[in-house]
Amino acid sequence: MARERTGFIVSQVHATVEYTDANGQHQKISQTAKADSKNNRLTDAEKQKQKLKHADQILRNTIADLKKGGATKFKSSIDSRLYARVGYTDDHGKRHDVVRAAESLTHAREIIRDVLRDLEEPGGKTLDASRMTFADLAAHFEKHYLKPAEYLDGRKVEGVRSLVSAQSAVNALKRHFAKRRLQKITYGEVRDYRGARRKQPTPGDITRHKRALAEDPKAEIVVTRKMATINRELSKLRRMLNIAQREGWIQRNPFALGEPLISSADETPRNRILTRDEERRLLAACSDPRRLHLLPIVVCAIDTGMRRGEILSLRWGDVDLEAGVINVRAFNTKTMRERQLAMTTRLSQQLARLYEQSPKDPVFRVFGILDNVKRSFTAARTDAGLSDVRFHDLRHTHATRLVGAHIPLSEVGRVLGHTQANTTYRYVNANVETAKRAAAAIDAFNAEGEPAPAPASDVVN
Repeated sequence: MARERTGFIVSQVHATVEYTDANGQHQKISQTAKADSKNNRLTDAEKQKQKLKHADQILRNTIADLKKGGATKFKSSIDSRLYARVGYTDDHGKRHDVVRAAESLTHAREIIRDVLRDLEEPGGKTLDASRMTFADLAAHFEKHYLKPAEYLDGRKVEGVRSLVSAQSAVNALKRHFAKRRLQKITYGEVRDYRGARRKQPTPGDITRHKRALAEDPKAEIVVTRKMATINRELSKLRRMLNIAQREGWIQRNPFALGEPLISSADETPRNRILTRDEERRLLAACSDPRRLHLLPIVVCAIDTGMRRGEILSLRWGDVDLEAGVINVRAFNTKTMRERQLAMTTRLSQQLARLYEQSPKDPVFRVFGILDNVKRSFTAARTDAGLSDVRFHDLRHTHATRLVGAHIPLSEVGRVLGHTQANTTYRYVNANVETAKRAAAAIDAFNAEGEPAPAPASDVVN
């Protein structure tokens, strides 16, 4: 039985600074604030006050130092976290500590009581796993896995590429499962989560419903949450539970105990591609003096099929204007594979104009944008009367045009940077022009098999 058991509550204060470094990369620094360790007479409230003051000083000093190095776009935060900590000595005289995240002081006291009760059992086992909640798993995942991507020799070795979307998925899972004991989560509960999320309105749905209520008090809310979003959340949950299984916190992942819960077949495919006239209208809207920065970006997307992130990450060292070639670096791609693309005449002209206006620095971003172009693109598509067009549809348009030009599907996949043929199939859409060509081809085939009409007879029957 465990001996010398002590339990207490620890409050940690973290000062975090997110910023964009001089190379345009998103970075994050987090430090733990401390109180005066020499003064043992401080109350918990006084210690907390000192920690918050220290955290504020950390933020000011860190931002000041980063500014000297050319960093921009700072976002700072101070986060207080509670932990229940129980120390004990086992039968062999070895000292152990059990630390668990707590949501409140009451929750921390409950954790301490539960751990102390477990230690009363024969063998003095702490049963960390049996008491662990999904919130504990989420905290572990956020600390060790949910952080900006790190690269080594052009390959991602740690972290996630899209931190915002990954954190959004984890937040949705925490709202549903946070207090649930990890070992009690079942296949049925995960399936129920999928069903509940289908019926849950998005923030946009709620906003539109409020506007509709102003005109019609009986207006019903329309839920537009996409199955693709739910599938991403389920994929994140599956990975988190796989980690829990590897750590020995659960025996089996609930996802493995029934039929597949994630299916891309349930997602609504996008079939939106631009016609020539729609493209002309969009480019005309991008030529507005307020959006001239958007025009070369849209031309690049249509003429190369590059992803938005790949386009905005381009640096002049990746562009060879003389050879007319763009090098898409591996660490900027979704599949982590480098590829080369050729420029069209109009894209080459756009890039040459931008180069003349640039500092001629190889590390300088081609389009000079660090974040995104969502606001300007939304305005441009609205002016062009194309409110249903997404930026990613420009990539679909490029792929469909290549197939229409009789480029083999395997080569289309290489241009798009796909590693699997099935992915390329999803990008190739048949538009009205393609459908008409198909009908004309069948007409020609049918005409070949028809017998020639008999000559007119002079005999009147």
